Amino acid sequence: MYTSQAAPVQHRRSSFLGQSTRGISPNPKRRMVESTGVTSPKMNGDYYVLKQAVEKERIALQSRRVALAASLDQLGEHHVRQKEYDDAMDAFTEALREKRSVFWQISPDDTPSDLTGCNQFSFGLESDGESYDKAIDEIASTLRNIGNVHSLRGEQDEAMRYYREVTNLRAQKARTGNLSPREAKSTLSGLNDDGSSLMTEINEDVKALDDLFHRITFQGQAKTIGNSDCERKAPQPLLPAQRSFARKTNKKRKSESPPSGGIHIIENEPFKRSTSCLGIASNNVPIGGNESSEAVDMYRNLLRTYDGERLGRHKEMLNSLALRADLLAESKQKPPIGSEMHPDTSKARDLELAIEIYAAILSVHEERKKLAERRPQGADHLQDKQQLASNVASTLICMGSVYYKLGNRVEELRMYQEAKIVYHEAFGDNHTFVAGTRKNIGMVLAERGEYEQAMKEFEQAMQTYLAVNEGNEMNRDVASAISCMGNVKNRVGELDDALAHYTEALRIYKDIHEHNSTHDESGNSIQRVDTLRDVTSTLKVIGMVHAKTGDLNTAMKFFQEAMVLLQTSGEDSNSPGCREITSSVLTRIASIHMKKGDLDLAMTNYREAYDLTVSNRGTTNHHDVASILHYIGGIYHKKADYDEAMACYQEAIRIYHATLGPENPTVAGTLVMVGSIYYKRRNLDSAMMFYREGLRLYRNAYGMHHPDVAPIMKSIGTILTKKGEYQEAYTVFRDVLSIKCTVHGTDHPEVASAYKSLGNVHYKLGDLADAERQYRHALSIYRRTKGENHPDAVSSKTTIEHLRYWMKERELRQMEQRHTNTSTRRQSQSERSC
Repeated sequence: MYTSQAAPVQHRRSSFLGQSTRGISPNPKRRMVESTGVTSPKMNGDYYVLKQAVEKERIALQSRRVALAASLDQLGEHHVRQKEYDDAMDAFTEALREKRSVFWQISPDDTPSDLTGCNQFSFGLESDGESYDKAIDEIASTLRNIGNVHSLRGEQDEAMRYYREVTNLRAQKARTGNLSPREAKSTLSGLNDDGSSLMTEINEDVKALDDLFHRITFQGQAKTIGNSDCERKAPQPLLPAQRSFARKTNKKRKSESPPSGGIHIIENEPFKRSTSCLGIASNNVPIGGNESSEAVDMYRNLLRTYDGERLGRHKEMLNSLALRADLLAESKQKPPIGSEMHPDTSKARDLELAIEIYAAILSVHEERKKLAERRPQGADHLQDKQQLASNVASTLICMGSVYYKLGNRVEELRMYQEAKIVYHEAFGDNHTFVAGTRKNIGMVLAERGEYEQAMKEFEQAMQTYLAVNEGNEMNRDVASAISCMGNVKNRVGELDDALAHYTEALRIYKDIHEHNSTHDESGNSIQRVDTLRDVTSTLKVIGMVHAKTGDLNTAMKFFQEAMVLLQTSGEDSNSPGCREITSSVLTRIASIHMKKGDLDLAMTNYREAYDLTVSNRGTTNHHDVASILHYIGGIYHKKADYDEAMACYQEAIRIYHATLGPENPTVAGTLVMVGSIYYKRRNLDSAMMFYREGLRLYRNAYGMHHPDVAPIMKSIGTILTKKGEYQEAYTVFRDVLSIKCTVHGTDHPEVASAYKSLGNVHYKLGDLADAERQYRHALSIYRRTKGENHPDAVSSKTTIEHLRYWMKERELRQMEQRHTNTSTRRQSQSERSC
């Protein structure tokens, strides 16, 4: 999947080449023996003795591989402590190769029927569900270590790919808990039987989880910018209402990658922290404001109340940093002529500058803390100490939020952990500040796939909130911690537990919302809006969990309940946050209609969501708008209205390029859909161009052996076949078979489909015997995985019968031709003799 895993991929590939290539260059006699079940004379008593000896050695080899992988992990951890990251990467990569080799060898279903008496691959891992869980946990641990090394080397995109792989692996393990080992091995590959990406199902609810995390995130409030008296207040966690409005300053960062051939978008940012941690009056900050400019304002206001010895130096530093921030903001608005700086590059520079500014702010707080320690202790000593500690901790949290935007999970986690220590020393462990920081730590841990540790942080946060509120659970902080736990369970695929947590949080949110709606005598609509968003967001997530389980009717009920609540809440529902939730719920309702085949209803909902999203964002140039256009284009595509579909896809591509850049893999799915339209119109060259571009983006982002790569390659191979370029098509289909065997194992319907594609090429080349063998491979897999009477099995069987008939017909024609040639030669010889 990744560049650094090329070696493991090749290793695994060699393990299945014995099966995947037998139909390519087979031994016909050996094939006949295998297909007819005839017992070889060599399979006598000596054979079994020798075979058992081989299996014994193989078991010992697996045990040594397990031990070697553990030692390599320890070696890698040693190199990390020594900051020898290249050596650490080598060790972890080799450990991953060994662990994956072990995993692919533990299925009891792989034991040959004539060796059922042998205890195959019992190298310390029993061939049951626990062995799979243990093997997968070991793989996930090493993947996480590799991600950490990438993060430490500053390769944040690569690190996030590994963290997402850990998340997907854990979720797939949970979903396959009740399957047989063979089914589990196939499912853990990452694809469903219909070829759609399992990653889409796993991350289907991510946008909704994101919405929840926006409001349940802890934020330290140092002071409010813009107060003329510059009064310094003790830091407090932002109220839910303040958190909702603070979100307006945040430009969401998500990686959306539609799977090839589909019309849905993968959303990949599940555990999102707030990015406004210092109580800035963010409701007055325009969307997309520069982080560095906001930090400069904070630095400037802080220095107005600072009278330390280094004030002059800090002022000089402020002027320098302010100038850099202004120049960066100006270049962002008016790029220099000939400049090709991408928005992502400009944003990264802005965030890196913000880190410098926050570090300067932190140094001011540290200096003030040292000055306070040298002064005589007065009556307000404890309050002053807590004030200074809060300033330090809130700045650390703010730096953590910037590291989040930069994708540096290691530094982000370190900032939150340091903030928790500061809060703990100043306020004790039983304080909302500490609980809020625990939630941020839990979110980072969950995003890195460390779910058990994340759950512990969330549980401790909930217990703290309960203690602070004297056991009263009717509190938004308590509900938010429960929602966090539900999010983790949802992410790992434990959907029943996730629903239980969400339902409990929903009960609390509904009670609070009802109380605010009926007893709000102050006319404060902010609390009503926040609780409305809490209720509707949770309803949406619960609906999405039901949709993941296939219960579309129940999912629709929750979505509709959220819509009714939003539509009957008067002015409260017109707040930006509620309008955004409304748009999101509409897209979910539309997706249910799509799954049910109600395309017109789906189109109506998508168009309404499009209008709301454009209104909320204030522009059509936003990737959320592009994703809805992708959905709308998909509906036109299903209706065979290719002109309208093409217009939607092209506009989506334009927006993706403008907002995310042309190299972002998010656009690949839309490119593939454009290619499919050209294919429908029989414009094979144009289709090939778009397919190849989508394939390039996926390969660059995710590597060769990724679930979304194989379908595009299959489409390319199909076009090559139609163009008569059979040898090149054959090579492509061989690669598809290799990928599917690596991803699925050798006994999966997708592998059978790859064999059929190879069989079709053999048929086009006139190699009927090879084509028949490939289809026999496919039929054998279909029988084992889908049953004798499944349409795919019946179709393959019919094709085999036709191929055999044609082979006999061709043989008869060849015999007739030989007979005719013989008769002609004899007649010619007779004439010459006369």
